[in-house]
Amino acid sequence: MLEMVRQQMICIVVPGWEGTTELAENGPVFTGLEDLLRKVDVVQFASVALLPARADAEEETPSLMMELAIEEGIDPYDMLYRLICHPSEAMWALYRSYWPDGGPPLQSERNRQLLDKLMPCLSIADGGFIGARDRTARQIEKEQALLQWTRGQARALKATGQCGDDRAAFALALAQRAFQNPSFDWALEPAPRSYWRGKGASTSTKIGFVVGAFVLGLVAVWLVGAVPRGAVGLWTWLFGAPHPDVLVVVAFISKASRWVLGVSLRTALVVLVVLYFGWLFLVALPALFKSWRLWLESLWRELDRPTETWSSWSTYWVGWLVVVPLALAVVAFAMVFIFCPRIILDAYHAATKELYGWQIVALVLLALVALIVFVNVFSKVNQRVAKTGNWFFHPYEDDVPRAQQVHASIDRCEGQLVGGTAHMISLTDLRSPNGWSAWWIRTSLRIVTFAGRVFFTEGRLGTAPGIHFGHWHIIEGGRRYLFCSNYDGSFGGYLDDFINGATIGTTLAWRWTTLKPRGSAGAGPAVDKPRSFPPTRFGVFRGVKCELKFKSYARDSMLPHLYRFDKCKTPVDQIILATGLRDALFGERNDRNDDLIMRAIES
Repeated sequence: MLEMVRQQMICIVVPGWEGTTELAENGPVFTGLEDLLRKVDVVQFASVALLPARADAEEETPSLMMELAIEEGIDPYDMLYRLICHPSEAMWALYRSYWPDGGPPLQSERNRQLLDKLMPCLSIADGGFIGARDRTARQIEKEQALLQWTRGQARALKATGQCGDDRAAFALALAQRAFQNPSFDWALEPAPRSYWRGKGASTSTKIGFVVGAFVLGLVAVWLVGAVPRGAVGLWTWLFGAPHPDVLVVVAFISKASRWVLGVSLRTALVVLVVLYFGWLFLVALPALFKSWRLWLESLWRELDRPTETWSSWSTYWVGWLVVVPLALAVVAFAMVFIFCPRIILDAYHAATKELYGWQIVALVLLALVALIVFVNVFSKVNQRVAKTGNWFFHPYEDDVPRAQQVHASIDRCEGQLVGGTAHMISLTDLRSPNGWSAWWIRTSLRIVTFAGRVFFTEGRLGTAPGIHFGHWHIIEGGRRYLFCSNYDGSFGGYLDDFINGATIGTTLAWRWTTLKPRGSAGAGPAVDKPRSFPPTRFGVFRGVKCELKFKSYARDSMLPHLYRFDKCKTPVDQIILATGLRDALFGERNDRNDDLIMRAIES
């Protein structure tokens, strides 16, 4: 499932670029690529850029990077073959400078050599997010045409005044006109949806999928032990007792099966308990008690503030001295319960052998009462000493040593894309040790990819809207981190959505990176001084919340594009709106579909 998402976003990174291929707009290479990508008709976004070499790299020349966001179900290697072997030879025109002698005279031989060179340089995304899911470029274009046609028909229908103010009659008249238009016969079929955007979109279905998979796994483990036992029993009934070695093997398999079943069930119980207490402390108690909610909000706020304040400093060290040891103790207890429950049972019996049941219950209730009293007393004291609290929680902001710089080449590229889909190419280095950082990044990206595939299926990643394709690649043997994104709106607004919303995921994706000095590639920017990603706390806090530092770090990591291809040039919200209009016009008549039609023509 995750492989399917990642294979839609690829980068071809070819080192050793020494060419002078002209990619000016309306030039032969530019127009050739534009014509190629439109004829291939499965590429939604593409870009070409130069990646500067690392300062410690043996090869001082930059790498030529080609980014491709393709449609679902196409193998990346097959995609590369299609592009290279196209009769236009646009890919050869782009990469021909890698053959100073001009290359072979035969087109077939040129294609073979180019394929051999580019295939090892193909990088499939280590993680990615797709905003407008399950849609081809052709579908997007057709649905946009339907949206524009419907708006035109709505204006004409309003001018006649036939339907008056009756919303249902107005929607029905538009649907009838759409049905009668033969050019929209393709829309009679409902818009394609993957399982997680269609039938599996409900929370209950997603939970049921996990529970069902777990139960099937338990059944399979039980069968592994039960089938050999049943076979031995049947053999004994038919022919007598089997060889003793066979009995030993069957007994071992049966014992291993029971052990795995026990471990699996106890693991499930631990997960349920953790989820319950997480819900209790983070959802239920904040909803019931205002003081708890305010304390929790204050805690999150302090974890994201600089340690130069007393409140944040104390929160930070309480976390290290109390919360971290407590969390480790809980994890250790859970591991012992899962794998060696007898130890816990023996310890419990030893501690309570001289206590009656009512005494144990009384001790638990006394601990709960003491905790409630402590929280209430602390809350009252905090309210009484407001002046001291203001000093303790005084505001503080990080100093940024310099203004945010935007290189002229980046500024020019962003200016070219005003009014269309914006684009970002970011290149950073992985922190040492590279293998450790790469492992953590890949783990984080798998979580982000899974969340985007299963939960955020309608154009939003967390609370960040308007992302078409965003993908991350670990390249150059785990030394560097490449991020490409196609999004709606401005760069500042794009980062603000993550800073104010999906902070944990963004911090996890970037915290293992750094910016090392590097030269410029072509007209692109250089990095003169090393820069570090803003400091984090406990792996997931702070980080991107250092807004100015994070934006400055992101700006310094950016590279300009030499070529940019956008198949549809349509915002994500308009893509989703047009798909909904298609289903509403050609679906059953009800209030929901009538509302969607009216919203589509008035937006």
